[in-house]
Amino acid sequence: MSRLMPHGMKIGAVSLWLLLLLSEKPMYGYEIIRELEKKFSGYWKPKAGTIYPALEKLEKNHLLTSRVEFREEAPDRKHYALTDAGRSELAGTMAYWTRMTEILETYRETHQSIFRHKTELRKNQLSEFFTNLAGSLRGRSIDVKKLFPESKAPARISPGEPVRLKFLYAKENHKFEIHMELEWLPTKKGVTSRH
Repeated sequence: MSRLMPHGMKIGAVSLWLLLLLSEKPMYGYEIIRELEKKFSGYWKPKAGTIYPALEKLEKNHLLTSRVEFREEAPDRKHYALTDAGRSELAGTMAYWTRMTEILETYRETHQSIFRHKTELRKNQLSEFFTNLAGSLRGRSIDVKKLFPESKAPARISPGEPVRLKFLYAKENHKFEIHMELEWLPTKKGVTSRH
């Protein structure tokens, strides 16, 4: 089977779920769709137009076999089962996904230290906040504890030059929003590169 996905993964997420389900027991197409709906609890509603082509592709690549159940009183059913190659592919892909999950978890833990602040302020309080921020920017470092007393972020942040400003003004769900982002490259003594 040729590599369809980069970096050691040969199958995509839909195919992986199909192999996982069929590793439990053989199933027919509609049964697979129902089982996926149950597993995802409405988060994803698999469509026949997605599932059947994926099953055909897995069968073409010898990861599944199929047999038709001929029925007199109802439409025929095509049952799918995992092959040995399918089990081997599933094991390899699961090892890959396990490693990816470990990397994502490490990334999440590393970035938990990024401080995010959300609160409601009156306009005069917001004005005072920006005045304090401006004063900090005129100096060599931003006094985070002064701006955010409850913060677990570093006490001071020293932005390097230049500081890039990104500004977005938007309307969403009948509310107006302004998103501002300050971005700089870290200095040797500075802490953090983005806030």
